[in-house]
Amino acid sequence: VPAPPAQTPPDCFRCGRPSRRFITRETNRKKNAGLPYDKCKRCWKFLGFADEQGNDPNNPPCCCGVSSKRQVAGPEKRVPHGLHYVCRLGTCDFYAPCKDGKDRHLAVDGELAGRFG
Repeated sequence: VPAPPAQTPPDCFRCGRPSRRFITRETNRKKNAGLPYDKCKRCWKFLGFADEQGNDPNNPPCCCGVSSKRQVAGPEKRVPHGLHYVCRLGTCDFYAPCKDGKDRHLAVDGELAGRFG
């Protein structure tokens, strides 16, 4: 059973102001079309996706003490299609790469590089 996402948009962990919930456009090329996400109304910091994908209760805890969200980076990132963990509630700036037993970043193949849950 996935851990629940934030029920309401959190306050921004960067500036402390309220955030707002948006829905990604149907034309989104990163395979996130139609997904809810939270973004700060003041500084426009992306706080995270507000869905259940990647919300495994066994994921490492974030700085808030709750289980994190596993997701995949887009092709433009330093580790393209690299798996990583972020705060599932969007209330802290937790980030940790997923690594194999040899301390290498894990990634998904280009076909699966959209949302990974």
